[in-house]
Amino acid sequence: MSGIDAYAAFLRAAEAALAERLPSAAVGVLHVHVRRVRQIRAVFGFGFADRLLATIARRIQGCLRTGDAVVHVDDRDFLVLLPALIGPSHGQLAAERILREFETPLAIEGDSVLVTLAIGAAFCPNHGIEADLLARRASAAVDRAIASGHSVVVADEWREDPLLVDELRRALVANEFTIAFQPVVTIAGGGLAGVEALARWSHPTRGVIAPGWFVPLAEQAGLAPELTRWSLNAALREFAAMHRLRPDLRCAVNLSSRVFADPGLAEQVNAALAIWGVSPDRLVLEVTETAVMEDPEQSAKALARLRDAGVGIALDDFGRGYSSFQYLKHLPATELKIDRLFVHIGDGDARGERLLRSMIDLAHALGLAVVAEGVETEAEAARLATMDCDLGQGWHFGRPEPTAAWIERLRPGDR
Repeated sequence: MSGIDAYAAFLRAAEAALAERLPSAAVGVLHVHVRRVRQIRAVFGFGFADRLLATIARRIQGCLRTGDAVVHVDDRDFLVLLPALIGPSHGQLAAERILREFETPLAIEGDSVLVTLAIGAAFCPNHGIEADLLARRASAAVDRAIASGHSVVVADEWREDPLLVDELRRALVANEFTIAFQPVVTIAGGGLAGVEALARWSHPTRGVIAPGWFVPLAEQAGLAPELTRWSLNAALREFAAMHRLRPDLRCAVNLSSRVFADPGLAEQVNAALAIWGVSPDRLVLEVTETAVMEDPEQSAKALARLRDAGVGIALDDFGRGYSSFQYLKHLPATELKIDRLFVHIGDGDARGERLLRSMIDLAHALGLAVVAEGVETEAEAARLATMDCDLGQGWHFGRPEPTAAWIERLRPGDR
């Protein structure tokens, strides 16, 4: 049983667990997403993929308690019910146990397949007291896990509020979004090389909402193409005035993986560049490593079309997701952005330094420029300089600022 019937059965079981919950106990819902099912199916066939998913269901069930339940709800997703928990941390331990179960490859019909998962978790009473709401908040959390590259993400009390999706739609119409630009500098000389456009949602009651919150929400609600169109045009519109003052500057714009399927994406980018008078080689489109790995073949084709249009391609948050040298070899990237986790190295951390240096050397060997993210101190900048890192961004070099502040800074005589 899967699909609508499976989801309905899951909700009935969850409602019963909620009704029987003691005041001191919690009930958990895990949304388990299996990555790369499409690629596995393409390589091994539909029958193999179906048997793999059945094996995954058994393995998940095997590491749960007797009263827990797992349901296969659609092509790549399972829902897990965790009744009578001591608390949310008890449920998070269950999620971690599931992840450990798949740390080694599965043997299916003589073939070895490494299964990677993303898990979203929601708990009663923290995130709701209704079965359907808990399931939806767990699903929203797994979307955040997929987008961010994390293995487990726990729902937040309001970020996954279903009403927020309607507010997001309204915000796109009401122009509640703004753009700020963060500097990207050359590590060697500290000169300004470009900026990254960062969208902000100025919510009328919740305050400023960062993209790490609303982008996964947009992807979950099917609003990613609309948000991408807005971000691209708004960023280029704002950057155009800066471009006229400093034609050598580049502007980086983040791109959602959900727009890769649009065959007209390259034409859309070209049209926006023409409208705002920005040279294609001054635009860099950033995509996360994890987003690319969700569907490497389709991602590579979409990125190749964009690269043919003349824009740069940056692989963002490198090292944070599921790196593959094979995919890195074939992706038409021009830059590698190293995640801040690898930049923040403690004194005496020789292994951390060697790892960072090896990532920079790897990128250079592949002909890619390297951007270090999250540079916060002079010591970090100095260390990156000794490693021949090309570019850096972070609070040490400057925080995001609105266009007006940048125009003042870039006027002749203010360089």
